[in-house]
Amino acid sequence: MVSCESIASYVWVLRKLLECMGGKAPTAVITDGDRSMRVAIQEVFSNAHHCLCAWHLLKNATVNVCKPRFTSLFRHCMLADIEVAEFEMLWDAMLEEFGVRELEWVKEIYEKKSSWATAYIRGRFYVGLRTISRCESLHAKLGRFVERRYGILEFVTNFQRCVDFLRDNKEELDFRSSYGTPVLQTQFLELEKSGAINFTREIFSRYRESLKRCVWVTILECIKREDRCVYVTQKHRRPDSRWNVVHMRRKEEFVCNCLRMESFGLPCVHILAVLVRLDFDSLPKNLVLPRWSKAAKEDLCYERLSSQYGDAGVLYRSRGTASD
Repeated sequence: MVSCESIASYVWVLRKLLECMGGKAPTAVITDGDRSMRVAIQEVFSNAHHCLCAWHLLKNATVNVCKPRFTSLFRHCMLADIEVAEFEMLWDAMLEEFGVRELEWVKEIYEKKSSWATAYIRGRFYVGLRTISRCESLHAKLGRFVERRYGILEFVTNFQRCVDFLRDNKEELDFRSSYGTPVLQTQFLELEKSGAINFTREIFSRYRESLKRCVWVTILECIKREDRCVYVTQKHRRPDSRWNVVHMRRKEEFVCNCLRMESFGLPCVHILAVLVRLDFDSLPKNLVLPRWSKAAKEDLCYERLSSQYGDAGVLYRSRGTASD
């Protein structure tokens, strides 16, 4: 909806977004690589990590090298859950195979690897998003309500209709998460039930898939220290794939060096394997990200109303009055 796609225009848009969000800036941003937008992001969201859209990168790889196998290998280098050393080895082998080491686009994209390679952005909170498809999807939904020929009044009216439509869908999803209990499917019933109680329906389905896969993880050894235990885990028949899970006993917290929790906000299979080994019947608090929980919206509403009314008793009475 910006008529002039200049740096100044984008800076204005991002500052207005920051204002609408109460001054809370995003920690991660995905764009198609537009220079003006990149400069604006650096100016307004200086602490945010900037990621390049995977779809646009693959498209550029196809255009600049024009070899399907190169695009396939480039995709693997970009999206594979590998360590930095393995990424560098695969990248070097790919350049050697296709003889594109001196190609200008290849040099430029390698210099930006911290903005697109999973090996370098592990631990950044992108919750699995690597493209701007969510944004394009929103554009398509908006296009069903708004047309280019509309004047300002028609635009605002139909834009509000679009917002109402999206909110209705959100309310329906909230209702499905809050009511009804999913059928338990794993052999770890207590841990699965704990996930069903804490997570929204969609997030729970992802959590359950990890819980199913944790049986493929073997705990090789446990290194006991004063306030923590370090569990060395290995994927089934993958001796080269080992991860360390740290159990901080005093805080009852778990951390894994695969950084899936930090990247996706969901416990990894390595942590879940340790929870099974220790016979946990519920998820520790540090493994339930508030934004993925059923109580996320309730907490936000409570904070907003608390700041408005100040006293918890007044808040309670106001809710009672509203319901009456």
